[in-house]
Amino acid sequence: MQPRLACFLALLPVCALLAAPARAQNSPFSPPNARVQRAPDRDYDLKNIAVTLDVGYDARTFSGTSANTLAPLRSGLKTIRLNAGKDLAVSKIALDGKEVPFQVSGEWLLIDAGAPLAAGKDVTVTVTYTGGKRQGADFGSGGGWHWLNPSKELPNRIGFWTQGESGYNRQWAPTWDYPNDFATSETTTTVPADWTVIGNGKKISEKVAGARKTVVWKMTQPHATYLLSLAAGPLDTGKLKWEGIDLLFAVPKGEGFKIPASFYDTPDMLSFFSEITGVKYAWPKYAQNAMYDFGGGMENVSSTTLGAGSLSDPRDGERTMASLNSHELAHQWFGDLVTCKDWGTVWLNESFATFFQWLYFEHSRGEHAYAMEVDGGMRAYLGESRRYKRPIATTLYANPDVMFDSHTYPKGGAVLHTLRRQLGDEAFFQGIKLYLTRNRHQPVETVDLIQAMTDASGTNVQAFFDQWVFKPGHPVLEYDWKFDEATNEVVVSVKQTQDTTQGTPIYTIPTKVGVIAGGKLTRTLVTLDSAAQELRVRTAGKPDAVLLDPDHDFLRELTHDFAPEERIAIVASAPNTLDRATALRSLAADEPSDETISRLAALIEADDSAYPALPATPLTTLKKESLRPLFRKLLASKSLARRADGVRGLGFLAPTTEDTATLRTLGLSEATPLSVLAVTIDALAKLAPKENVDIFTKAAKIGGRNGVARAAQAALDIANGTGGN
Repeated sequence: MQPRLACFLALLPVCALLAAPARAQNSPFSPPNARVQRAPDRDYDLKNIAVTLDVGYDARTFSGTSANTLAPLRSGLKTIRLNAGKDLAVSKIALDGKEVPFQVSGEWLLIDAGAPLAAGKDVTVTVTYTGGKRQGADFGSGGGWHWLNPSKELPNRIGFWTQGESGYNRQWAPTWDYPNDFATSETTTTVPADWTVIGNGKKISEKVAGARKTVVWKMTQPHATYLLSLAAGPLDTGKLKWEGIDLLFAVPKGEGFKIPASFYDTPDMLSFFSEITGVKYAWPKYAQNAMYDFGGGMENVSSTTLGAGSLSDPRDGERTMASLNSHELAHQWFGDLVTCKDWGTVWLNESFATFFQWLYFEHSRGEHAYAMEVDGGMRAYLGESRRYKRPIATTLYANPDVMFDSHTYPKGGAVLHTLRRQLGDEAFFQGIKLYLTRNRHQPVETVDLIQAMTDASGTNVQAFFDQWVFKPGHPVLEYDWKFDEATNEVVVSVKQTQDTTQGTPIYTIPTKVGVIAGGKLTRTLVTLDSAAQELRVRTAGKPDAVLLDPDHDFLRELTHDFAPEERIAIVASAPNTLDRATALRSLAADEPSDETISRLAALIEADDSAYPALPATPLTTLKKESLRPLFRKLLASKSLARRADGVRGLGFLAPTTEDTATLRTLGLSEATPLSVLAVTIDALAKLAPKENVDIFTKAAKIGGRNGVARAAQAALDIANGTGGN
């Protein structure tokens, strides 16, 4: 799942890192807010759930049955417990077709079985009920059943969707609603005849009778019940095939033109995840359902629900849904094929989906994109760590929903990145394959992952998990270096300064010291294992720069003040894009000399890829005429960000007829990506506002989340003399 605030994974502002120190008393993971929670005891094995619903959209009600086939785990069971939402009106319950008495206790149905039931013998409990009064929200606000209501602005906002995680499917389907038991499932849903209904598994039938339609979906492979789902309404749909498996795309009516830009990279994602895990996609189809009112995404088995607001416009110019889509698709392995046994170990779902989204970006956009994703995740977690720290896997929490935080998503992802780098790719992915195949269609605990990684790699990873997963916090490192001329050695002094009073350890970390000299980087293996230590690395002479952990192999906060001459060497020769970008920004902000600007411009020009390592943005505000040739070249870059920077840079320079005409052409072209169009409008508002009112007027009518309409209105205000310039 990516929650409503899905962007926190990559877009948390840097200012969040300056938040107040952690206050345990305000944490949902410390008493009195938190309590110890474990998976509940089970009396039976749920085998199958079959839900039949007649949906009365006009009255906003539904009625039907939920048939739960189960087998007692022990002889003598007299009372069968099922979860049922408080707002469901249960009229009767039958055991193998015979009506039996029951009681309601909170969100439990207590069903009197009469004679004691035999262990291992299947029985079917059928609950008849009505519901629909409770309007469920998505993540963090209580899920369940959500009605879509039309408005003047969105007349096609019609239908409903369900949301089961963490324990909300009981609001529309009485069942065992906890992930420590798997079952097969079936849904039979009757809706208006012009609606589309999408459920889990394979579509068995679709029959129209007058103004009504009944659709049956069936999943023959077992899964956690919170992954059961329905999405329905008058939808636009599209289809593809991947290795014989149906791919279905559903979006609100009128939004079908966005389907290719939003979803046509799904086959590549399926191929990549199947190959890198060594486990082919397991389900009979994959549906991606973009629905109004939904925030983020939810990995319902074989049928993901997504927020319609995330759909990609064809003019976005790149696949803006790739992060969300790859995260949710990764869940079909991590969270669906194997599922956390209890919510305190939901990192086995969410950390993996986060990390595998980063891996997909490495595959599709390159190592620099991967580095940026890992860094964004680290920063998101570090911001939250200023408020509280907790173990990634824990039994102490206030309620299941609080587990969906930046410790579970990006910190866990960064820890998997750390494990990948420590074990190496071959051993790491062998462990992933063993973990998935050994535990296929089963609930899992962290110990299952530890065992699989240890067995596959031959390395006992227990110590790694003890410090990274079962303890709170992270390493906070300070380092400095000097050159010892007498021994031709770089002497690196390192301190671990993290607060250890609340259980954060002094970490043992294999890492490297990177020495840059003469434009080349040399790595030396070292181990950090003390609160303060000195590392000595032999070199041929005094280096230009020294980097601790030059490849960003592990989760950490790292402090070092780089001298200006170090920054130049780092921009040119550091292996990680974050170090290079940080050094470039620092140099550009420090009144750089013409020589430095020229060197930076040459490095940027040489890095001509769709996802480059170095940002050009810091140079755009320098207002240096010498950069005009660079900015003109950037207009044709493979990178949309670079193209936008080219426009932005020209906008800060004195206007020329040639550049203004070029920007006007960009502004008029229907092929200009919207992100580039937005900055083009800003630039034209600076250079020639009155001459480009036609462009601003047209752009002001473009909707969406791209900032174009906002930029256009600001430009019109400038052209009319009512706004600043």
